[in-house]
Amino acid sequence: MAARHLRSGLPLLQARLAANESAAVAQVSRGLATEADKPKENKIKVPKALYGGTGNYASALFLAAANANSLEKVESEILDVVGASKKSPMFSQFMKDTSVPKETRVKAITEIFSEAGFTDITKKFLFVLVNNLI
Repeated sequence: MAARHLRSGLPLLQARLAANESAAVAQVSRGLATEADKPKENKIKVPKALYGGTGNYASALFLAAANANSLEKVESEILDVVGASKKSPMFSQFMKDTSVPKETRVKAITEIFSEAGFTDITKKFLFVLVNNLI
């Protein structure tokens, strides 16, 4: 008869032990799951919202340059590229020409602007433009 009572009480004992165990685990894990301090970020906003494909590129370039504290340098480099494009229609055509293999355009752009001493931000931006043929 004692064995019968022991068997009937066993599930109750298991349930109680499981409840105590899960409560202890929850307390320990709660201490481990505290949110870490987030570093303070300076949220940089684009001065003017631009839309469409070209607006997205311009906004991304602005944010990248602002985060690197090189807005003026990147701006002057982009103005140099625009000036070179206006002075040399052949250069402008080369940048846009889809008959020139992408690898050739990318290699030329990388070499030209590396020799000119452009920042990595500007070079990467031009690389993206050439890859996407804007």
